[in-house]
Amino acid sequence: NYWRKNIPVLAKSHRVTFQCYHGTSQVTEELVQIILHLGLGPGAVDVFLEFICYSDGLLPEELLQQVKCPVLIAWGDKDPWESIKLGRVYRDFDAVEDFVVLLMLATALKFALS
Repeated sequence: NYWRKNIPVLAKSHRVTFQCYHGTSQVTEELVQIILHLGLGPGAVDVFLEFICYSDGLLPEELLQQVKCPVLIAWGDKDPWESIKLGRVYRDFDAVEDFVVLLMLATALKFALS
């Protein structure tokens, strides 16, 4: 499988990880190894491919209308792909219990709470 063979090479490239974090000093060898370990887990390649291919699955706003448990959304204010302005729109959904802005972090994290 192409992706399974190349994920270690991609993960070791700090360039890829730098895009997810605001400030390159936060990207340590330990972080890269943790991401690599998770990326090689069962089903991880499928999840990665779904993410980068923008599958024809439900959009976040469609999912938030259906979810039955409270949701916490934590959004990095330095996300290079999805701005904090975009994330704040999700605060208005009934299922969203809390929306937390993660200062100086570039990734947007979504969590479901039970």
